[in-house]
Amino acid sequence: GVFEVTATEDMSEFSAENLERYAAVMFYTSGELPMSDAQKTALLNFVRSGRGFLGVHSATDTFYTWPDYLDLIGGYFNGHPWHQAVTIEVVDPGDPLVAFLGNSLQIKDEIYQIGDFDYRGSRVLLRLDPGSVDLGRAGVHRRFYGWPLAWTRSYGEGRVFYTALGHEPSVWQDARYQRLLANAILWSIRRSP
Repeated sequence: GVFEVTATEDMSEFSAENLERYAAVMFYTSGELPMSDAQKTALLNFVRSGRGFLGVHSATDTFYTWPDYLDLIGGYFNGHPWHQAVTIEVVDPGDPLVAFLGNSLQIKDEIYQIGDFDYRGSRVLLRLDPGSVDLGRAGVHRRFYGWPLAWTRSYGEGRVFYTALGHEPSVWQDARYQRLLANAILWSIRRSP
């Protein structure tokens, strides 16, 4: 009862007029979505004006040909060499979005690597503990920023949250993940988690 959710695949929602009805938009998407330039502009203006944008899992596997989307979300999917139980480090256990998790958590999911990551403009909340995976596996890309799995960033006056977690249905059913998303939604719309 804290907020209402409209789930849709209807791109006509992305007009300046329609977006006025919302406090935040969440993408759980993949590929090049069928959005017009006007709809893309409406989305960017919506976030820039102070609204929320949240990306879940495959949202970084979206809009590779739209550079403004990379500026919005902060990174692109770059392979998932691990699909297993892993340890995730809580980078700042004092952050209200993730404080309830303690210093680390174990979860089984498809683990994304992020390329083109805007590490300067993003505040990493969760990252893979590299000791919990095989770094010698084919397709592993080592980067100085490691493997971020959740972050926040600003876009104009808006607040952006992304988590790479959320491939497995069991993750969506995990109370910790549900609380993380609820906290992120509340944060993005400037309400206390």
